[in-house]
Amino acid sequence: MNRRDAGFSLIELVATLSVLATLLAIALPAFTTLLQGTRASGTYHLLTTSLAAARLRAIKDNAPVTVCPSADGLTCRTDSVWSDGWIIYQDPGRDPQPQGNDTVIQRFDRVGGDLQLQSTSGRTRVRFLPAGWAYGSNLSIRLCRPGSDGFLGSVIVNNAGRPRTERHPGGAPCPFLVES
Repeated sequence: MNRRDAGFSLIELVATLSVLATLLAIALPAFTTLLQGTRASGTYHLLTTSLAAARLRAIKDNAPVTVCPSADGLTCRTDSVWSDGWIIYQDPGRDPQPQGNDTVIQRFDRVGGDLQLQSTSGRTRVRFLPAGWAYGSNLSIRLCRPGSDGFLGSVIVNNAGRPRTERHPGGAPCPFLVES
């Protein structure tokens, strides 16, 4: 066996690492953008399906069901921040908080990444009635990421109780984020 054929030379190793570094430098920003888009899309789907599930549960049980933001998975927040998670709970007495651990139907954790969710001021929760309606003004939960073009879109629940998404291609500042 020839000793020269036993491995790589230093020049071959440096050239290979240079090509690898260049490929990573080109691919990493695209991968980051893809990852952010996937997180945003997952958040839209999770929030929309959890609202639809709460509506169906209210119809099925013939009793009100409420969805509200929650930081601990047990109680509702009193502000409009949904980024820390939200809960769905049985609400036959139309109470501002779940009446016990056994009334919480489902818990959803923090959305992750640098995404932020916040509902419009004045309406921090949605209560689905036995007919599936969600009376009151429309509830809009806005999805944003930090930056001057961070507004990604909204999940909106109308008075009939139907949740829908409204996506924005970017370029607009988030309505609730304040740049420092």
